[in-house]
Amino acid sequence: MDRTWIEVDLTALEANYRQVLALTDAKVTCVLKANAYGHGLVPVARLLADAGCRSFAVSCFREAEVFFRSGIPGTVLVMGTTEADQLLRGFPEGRLRLTAADFPDLENLEKAGKAMSRVLWIHLKIDTGFHRLGFSPDEETARQIAVTLKACPHLRVSGVYSHLSLITGELDEAQHTRLQQAAGYLKNAGVDFNEMHLCDSIGLVRYPSWHMDRVRVGAFLYGVRPSRTEHMNLTCQETLIFRTRVAQVRTVPAGDTVGYGEDRLEKETRIATLCAGYGDGYPRRLSRGRGMVEIRGVLCPTVGLVCMDQMMVDVSAVPDTTAGDTATLLGGKISYGTFADWADTNRNEILAALSDRPVRRYLRDGQEVGHLDVLLDDMVLWD
Repeated sequence: MDRTWIEVDLTALEANYRQVLALTDAKVTCVLKANAYGHGLVPVARLLADAGCRSFAVSCFREAEVFFRSGIPGTVLVMGTTEADQLLRGFPEGRLRLTAADFPDLENLEKAGKAMSRVLWIHLKIDTGFHRLGFSPDEETARQIAVTLKACPHLRVSGVYSHLSLITGELDEAQHTRLQQAAGYLKNAGVDFNEMHLCDSIGLVRYPSWHMDRVRVGAFLYGVRPSRTEHMNLTCQETLIFRTRVAQVRTVPAGDTVGYGEDRLEKETRIATLCAGYGDGYPRRLSRGRGMVEIRGVLCPTVGLVCMDQMMVDVSAVPDTTAGDTATLLGGKISYGTFADWADTNRNEILAALSDRPVRRYLRDGQEVGHLDVLLDDMVLWD
């Protein structure tokens, strides 16, 4: 019996992917970064590949290596920068796309390609106003890129892209315009490429006319419905439930403290200790009643400070709680949005923060069809 685990609903995840396909005619690139938003990179990639996806994206080259070692088909775009020495570890021919966001990137990637006697396919990242990564979108920079690429025989440009800030429609429109202009400058300078992309999950829904050649979809796949889409006829199901066990139950008298906190109980309280803490991905900032867990259908508030490996909750409202009971930390009655509001963060962070320690159980139509235990290097997936 697992101490703490995460249930991943493959049926819901595939339904979300199908919904994405129905929303666009562009290539759908499924984003697997941050361990597929806490769901498990390889099992999620397997499910999406089974559903027909052949285009994936990750944040770093190490994530791409995990994908390639799994034997799953498809190409992978690395959206962050990549150190040349990492590439020397090797990767399948023709299946990797790398991001170049500045001139040192071009230089380093050319050195790697030369060292391996291989051509590297790259996507040029353009900074259209997000100001995180990217080349300037002006004409002079485009000329310099063209000149640099002529001296880089081991690099080939296959795409040009940017990322929306998604603050206001006006700012997004300006970014869209800058990407179009930058692409025009690059073409005029002699830089050949065959695709452009701008939209993520929110852009997919909010700006259907901007889908271009591909859309990069992450959060939507995992049940994070884009905000301000309640009026739209689309389905986006939450795909994950985070659970743990009750380890022990005791009655603590009024005036005593619980755990590390100095707060004293105002009245006699029934306290359950759970087998999960911030080391599993339950935020410490949900201590002292800011967070709640579901036990036997009742929401029970946290008591004291959340520990690394355990946490305490008030189960006075559920007097028959006993050791071994299941406590739901996220999912079910506790939606992603509710949990994120409690933690004063966004839904993406609460998923990405889930650690490797909880076992992942993969369910299809309510039946377990696989599991992943990262600590024991134990993975069994469906046929």
